[in-house]
Amino acid sequence: MKLNKLYGLMLTALFAGTGNAFAQQPYGGCWHPDDIKNWSPETDKDAKFNRARVPLAQRFKEPTLMKANANQFYEGQICDATILFPTCSMCPSQGAYNFLGYQPTYWQYMDKLVYWAGSASEGIIIPPPAGSTDAAHMSGVKSLGQVFFPPSAYGGTQTWVRQMLTVENGEYIYAKKLYEIAKYMGFDGWFINEETGGGSNSEWVAFIKEFNKIADANGDTQMEIQWYNASRSPNTEILSTHKNTSQFLEYGAGGDYRSYADEIGCSKDDIFSKIYAGVQVVNSGHTGFTSYLNKSMPTTGHVGSLDLFCPEERIWKDNVKNYLGKNDTGDEAFAAMKKTFDNESQMWVNYNADPSTTVTSGWPGLSGRVLERSVISSMPFVSSFCVGVGKSRFVEGAKVVTKPWYHSGVQSIMPTWRWWIENKGDLTVAMDWDDAYNMGSSVKVSGKLSAGDHLMRLYKTMIPVTAGGTLRLVYKTSTAGSVEAKLSTESSTTPDVTLTAATTSEKNGWTVADYDLSSLNGKTIYMIGLNLKAAAEVADYSLSLGELAVLPSAYAPAAVEVKNLATTSVLGAEKGDIRVTWDYDYSADFDHFDIYTETASGARTLVGQTRDEAFYIPTFTREGTDAFVNVAVVPVMKDMKQQEAKTLKVDYPKATAPVVTFSLTKSYIKVGEKTTITAKATGNPTAYKWTLGEGLKFDEGSADDQPTITVVGTKAGKQTVKLEATNAIGTSETAAEVVDVMDGDEVNEVYNVIKGKKVMAYSGSTNSSEVPSKIIDGVQKPSSTADKWCNVSSDNWATFDLLGAYRIYGFRIYDGNSGPESGVDQIDSYQIQLSDDGENWTTVVDTENRADESIKTDYIAPVKARYVKLIPHVNGTLRIWEFEVYGKDDNNMTVEVEPATLKINAGETKEVKIKYALNGDKKATSFTCTAKSASKLVSVGEIKEDAATSTFTIPVTAVKQIGVDKLTIRIDNGGSYKERSVEIDVDATTQPNVLSKATAKVRHYESDYSFEAKYAEYDITGLTDGDKTTDALKDVEFAAPSTHKDDCWTIFTAPSAEGWNLAKVVVNIPDANKGINDNDKEGFINSEIKIAVGDDLNNMNVVKTFSNLAEVSELEYIFPTFYTTKYLAVISNLTPYFYPALAEVEAYEQFAEAIPADGPVVITGWNADVIAEATPSDQHTTATLDDEGWALYTSAVDKDGALTDESNTVTTYSGHQYVLADVAANNALVMKEANVAHTLTLDRPQNCEELYLLTISANGTSKLKVVANYNDNSSSEEQTFSIKDWYNYRKSDDMALWGLGRIMTNDDGWYDKDELGSCKFTLYELTLKLDKTKKTKSLTLTSTNDGCYPTVLGVFKKGYNAPETGISSTTGSNVKAVNGIYTVNGVKVQSLQRGVNIVKMADGTTRKILVK
Repeated sequence: MKLNKLYGLMLTALFAGTGNAFAQQPYGGCWHPDDIKNWSPETDKDAKFNRARVPLAQRFKEPTLMKANANQFYEGQICDATILFPTCSMCPSQGAYNFLGYQPTYWQYMDKLVYWAGSASEGIIIPPPAGSTDAAHMSGVKSLGQVFFPPSAYGGTQTWVRQMLTVENGEYIYAKKLYEIAKYMGFDGWFINEETGGGSNSEWVAFIKEFNKIADANGDTQMEIQWYNASRSPNTEILSTHKNTSQFLEYGAGGDYRSYADEIGCSKDDIFSKIYAGVQVVNSGHTGFTSYLNKSMPTTGHVGSLDLFCPEERIWKDNVKNYLGKNDTGDEAFAAMKKTFDNESQMWVNYNADPSTTVTSGWPGLSGRVLERSVISSMPFVSSFCVGVGKSRFVEGAKVVTKPWYHSGVQSIMPTWRWWIENKGDLTVAMDWDDAYNMGSSVKVSGKLSAGDHLMRLYKTMIPVTAGGTLRLVYKTSTAGSVEAKLSTESSTTPDVTLTAATTSEKNGWTVADYDLSSLNGKTIYMIGLNLKAAAEVADYSLSLGELAVLPSAYAPAAVEVKNLATTSVLGAEKGDIRVTWDYDYSADFDHFDIYTETASGARTLVGQTRDEAFYIPTFTREGTDAFVNVAVVPVMKDMKQQEAKTLKVDYPKATAPVVTFSLTKSYIKVGEKTTITAKATGNPTAYKWTLGEGLKFDEGSADDQPTITVVGTKAGKQTVKLEATNAIGTSETAAEVVDVMDGDEVNEVYNVIKGKKVMAYSGSTNSSEVPSKIIDGVQKPSSTADKWCNVSSDNWATFDLLGAYRIYGFRIYDGNSGPESGVDQIDSYQIQLSDDGENWTTVVDTENRADESIKTDYIAPVKARYVKLIPHVNGTLRIWEFEVYGKDDNNMTVEVEPATLKINAGETKEVKIKYALNGDKKATSFTCTAKSASKLVSVGEIKEDAATSTFTIPVTAVKQIGVDKLTIRIDNGGSYKERSVEIDVDATTQPNVLSKATAKVRHYESDYSFEAKYAEYDITGLTDGDKTTDALKDVEFAAPSTHKDDCWTIFTAPSAEGWNLAKVVVNIPDANKGINDNDKEGFINSEIKIAVGDDLNNMNVVKTFSNLAEVSELEYIFPTFYTTKYLAVISNLTPYFYPALAEVEAYEQFAEAIPADGPVVITGWNADVIAEATPSDQHTTATLDDEGWALYTSAVDKDGALTDESNTVTTYSGHQYVLADVAANNALVMKEANVAHTLTLDRPQNCEELYLLTISANGTSKLKVVANYNDNSSSEEQTFSIKDWYNYRKSDDMALWGLGRIMTNDDGWYDKDELGSCKFTLYELTLKLDKTKKTKSLTLTSTNDGCYPTVLGVFKKGYNAPETGISSTTGSNVKAVNGIYTVNGVKVQSLQRGVNIVKMADGTTRKILVK
């Protein structure tokens, strides 16, 4: 299943809508291993929207097989491995408002569904869409997600495999996580597509065993792993891991594998559900794999099962590819989907659309081999004949919404036989989307009905009738009396019961016929059909089937209860979209929910339907000045009756007078030129009044009372307009500088200010070369298709630093079709934001419906800014060739810095000089130079100016820490400024080389490096002998020269289990990297050298790559931050036919005092005991958290909701472990009085970069001011925090811990003493930023609002250890002096290092000191 096959299948657009119109659209999961390591439903904002709630229905095997034709057999299985959405990262969770969504509907021939998805750039772990799982489960089909490890040629990396196979504490942590995801999201396991390599068979065996062990222990015995690695042979070790484990064999491997049963440890019948032969339907076509079908499922009986790879390509994509994301709702879309359903019928049934027919040659259809399966074995059963796509929505025959949609999760169980009609003649059967009783479609039979009987078999069932019941048929027909209900009470397709005397009624033009089943008590219904009968020929007959149900007698189901209905959405002033969630208990009586919006006037709109517990309502417009909109969730049970709604009120912001923004055709013009200004105003203004500044006049014919005006520039300068806009609320007045009018050549000073500047960050790209830096290179129409920013994601953004402030006028985007590609997706909506500080952003462009423009231009009212953020949304693949930002220099000052890069040793002071030239600008009274260190590895001294030479001198001193820093220098001239930066490497000459005298293991691989590749290994001592010029590998007898990628590894292993804290690595290359290869040709030996670190040689992390090596003798890499590692590897990628050559490798550790020491902090100053460790609680607490008497409690009181157990610790979601004070003593700082300062004191002053406070707030959101006090008597800046109220209905991302209970410490009239509250209380963490170069001794805390009570329960630090000497600093005659400190290798060092230190005392004795 090579990735190029998959890429050939990926479509480009079937998306929910624009970025603005669908701002909160939930999407299906699409992850890399790092994304799911700590996954939980609480941290995944879309989890509820992607959760399938329909359980896997149990299929039955009827006593006597009910065959539609003689060639059908039961044993063989079909697994459908299909792409259910064009891109895995943009699959909307619950369908969308278009008519082109595809999902299978012939579940009766299918046993398993595999969601075929994944790509290296988007994600490789993809759960199936919830709706697809719901539809599959209704018909008893398992639903599997995808774990896709692509080949390296298509972006795959063995790192992902090694991550997936991570073992911690003896467990495969990702096996557990994959189970947790499948369990919560309601699907049945995973398809593991392993095409990367990097894992052994034994590891995968253990991984799969672990997955199923966890699943079985939790009662999920249906969970399955299906394995694929392009093998044509069964992997018996994999298949033996569990009864459910299966394998997808490579294409063309069909046949009889039942002989493997004994080796696998299963029955021969079990082999049909374990081994599937792959069929590449995407290549053969949807009716072109007869030979594969015959090989595994001959007409004489089945010998094997099939896995169909991507049949949707031919069934669906070929019809709709020209309409996706474009014409997805019109007549062309309807015709395309009609063709899709025809194609689907051709593959699953046959060309005759009749499972009873057989052929002697050609395509027999899957129904020509596979016996139909069914789950309909009890009452109630109902089908609305919905195929999950519709032109409109219907409720009991009434068309309530006319808007195309698709949502596979509301599919009905379709008829078992499609379509088996005796004496069919000219009758045709098709889905009808123009009329339905419920949902979106009905079944329509039409054509000439000949005289006589025409049995139309519909459903295979096995429904016992014990207490009567009702068969309900809802239909329309052109011919009264032509419909007769037929049943079989034997395991046969021949009916033996005709139902009569129906009770009928009419509903919106549909006949509702209820047939009494009490006469069948004690019997079982095996088949439901209709007899279409006519006494004489009916030339133009029609029958529409709207609903078929089998219901218990006097059926009156209790509605499911909608619980915890909630939203996190906030509506805008003009429009909004809503994410709504709820809980409910699934029952056999439940069918679906209808979701409505209701305006303040009571107008009700059906916005969708679902069987799950969340729904997304796309953007809608506010109705006038409505204060709110209601969302109503209406349960519909299997009698298809709407039950009482549960309603949620969602408020709009208070309606105001118009808020106005301006857009322009151009925001800088010459004197005499025109521009058009458009006012965009909220609140539906009814009147406008423009006033122009003195440098503007109205163009001829332009009126001052319209939202759009055209003006002429009459005078140079920054010109202002004023607009009075009036709506129902009132009149607003907005004045703004909207256009700069310029003289002469001043217009030429406006240029593309983003060209060649800096990309700060971006959301992602499809590969490492098509990145945002390509769109600011100044090339508008590149010749190479690689010179673009390309990404496939629902979340696209890039931020840019202009490296100075500019007056910004406008933007231009060169979109997909403006470059060397054509016919591609284009951006349909986007935002552009500006900032002066990179933190606070203002949206200046927010536009929709722009997909038709290949070059998009927007002008704004001029804004001063330095940072730009582009947020484009595209219905498919993002392709941008160039992005331009038009602006003008804010000043004429030029600045030069010397040096641009600086290397400095720890403790050393050096100078940076910056020279400026004002170039005609006036020097302001406030003319300053400031310098700021990014990583605080250097401190800045007093900056001095030499005005005579226009130079500032900046002294910088490096702290005792090896690393990388950046010094940002700003010269500010009265508010106008220029910035420059200096890259700084902080080195150290005092740290020892930890590799000195160590032995390296050199591996020379026989092929490109991989986990499984064979290698020869050599022990080399010459790489650490101090000789930096001689080739330490010259005497090695390598078997052959290097011809493979990354085939020479030089590996060093730390001597202790703690590993090294590496800060710098130096590699020396002999002969300046020049040599003679095996063909006696001169050249450069190493083309690339990588530095890799890690604790697992099979999963190393490459931290630095030196590429395109030429003449070079030394390579040095200083880590931005130190790396704790067990192994250090130097990976050489040699020029072909050269032998490996290295001279020396050195490595240096970080200073001990620069190693962070994170952990809980011991505190004094607690003023209250609010944690009850026993009952009665009033005797085990001294205070309460609020005014009512509530406190927290330990697990000794109750395990549910306990704050802590006997460990006295609390671990937050961030991983911080707090140690609480004694629960039997004061253990909290409770602040119930406002503006009263409290002090918490650390047990000892400590170097801390951050302190985290564990807090809780009663009586609402509290405000807290915190100041850190340092040991030098200085203090930090005051930091202010808001702590949300302790009660929350559900967990959210900003919480430290949720699910706590509380205990009542008195009898307050409402609660009894020691009564426990609900477990919905919350702790929050506050992050206090500190100066890590100073020692923090205490904190001063002040609550600032009355009535809301903050409480601090613990403190955790991100800090640093002080330098350790291991020797007492006391004085006295008996104290021994230290002569020197040495490593175990005998190298003298200045201070104790991590690991074993040898300390020589003045009296000649030695001591061993271990520093951990």
